[in-house]
Amino acid sequence: MPPTNNAAERQLRSVVLARKVSQCSKNERGATTYMRIKSVTETARLRGHDPVDVLMALRR
Repeated sequence: MPPTNNAAERQLRSVVLARKVSQCSKNERGATTYMRIKSVTETARLRGHDPVDVLMALRR
């Protein structure tokens, strides 16, 4: 186990930057929706799945 949490912090950096520059965080609903989609797509990517396929499967 690494002695620091740098890997997790690096993964969150893109989320924080996107939230700052996008308009989705102007209201609670947009911010929540963005974070849910980002969480699902990043988890799919880390597990080796296609994020689009996972999102489409959840839509059904």
